[in-house]
Amino acid sequence: MDKYTFYYETACIKLGLSKDIEKNHGYDSKIAQWLVPFICDRVIYEHCISKGITPDIGIGYSSGIVSASACFKAIPHEAAWDIVKSHRSMLIALDEAHEELDTGIIVGFSYDDLSELLSKEFSTDDLVIGSCNSTFHSMISGKASAVEKAIELCNNEGALKAFRLNTGTAFHHSIMKKYSLEYIAYCNDLKYNDPEYPMMSVFDLTVLSTAEQVARENHLNVYTQMRWDLAIKELEKLGATEFFDLSANGSLSKFSRVGRKCKMYTFDDICS
Repeated sequence: MDKYTFYYETACIKLGLSKDIEKNHGYDSKIAQWLVPFICDRVIYEHCISKGITPDIGIGYSSGIVSASACFKAIPHEAAWDIVKSHRSMLIALDEAHEELDTGIIVGFSYDDLSELLSKEFSTDDLVIGSCNSTFHSMISGKASAVEKAIELCNNEGALKAFRLNTGTAFHHSIMKKYSLEYIAYCNDLKYNDPEYPMMSVFDLTVLSTAEQVARENHLNVYTQMRWDLAIKELEKLGATEFFDLSANGSLSKFSRVGRKCKMYTFDDICS
């Protein structure tokens, strides 16, 4: 917690935020909240390294791509903070355009079944599967009205769970590209290094070992659909049997599925 407090306060000073999250208002409030998991990832990663737990390969879920890039020294941690801050212009642009976007969670359908169900009702301009997380868990993303309608449709079709996240954004939908110009420009201008350890792409399932490959992964992140489920399977094909979820609350382990011969450890497991 001492290390978390130090890193968070340092980041807040750099970004002009209050270290007391609740004292940030407007767009700064969202940026201050989004900063938290980046700091948590770093602290937990460094804890693992200090315990001799070193990765053969890493993978990042959405914003975790940026965290992995920083932890693996492809970019400085300060650059990761600036990437978070760059989303402020995205929030402003969404408000100015009066764009109502959202994401939702669907539990109980395979990727193919959910794709078939949604394709009959929605165009990809309105709604996509932003990420298939496992054989039965997906994140949908798009216009808020479409997400709401899709939730109702899936519940009527027997979903185990289907609910909106009320994010006001539609990450991993192409509509986000025009609202993320500052993010894209920053990623283009940022100097990348070869990662200390290779990474797995959640977009095309290739192994990322060069600065150029990591740069492309970050560039695609906000507005490109991802396949977390297939990336996990690809890691298993490469021989991975132990997975370490570096989120503070084990969030990834709650919707990820690994093979029967594999084990996924959470922060609680690491510290026990």
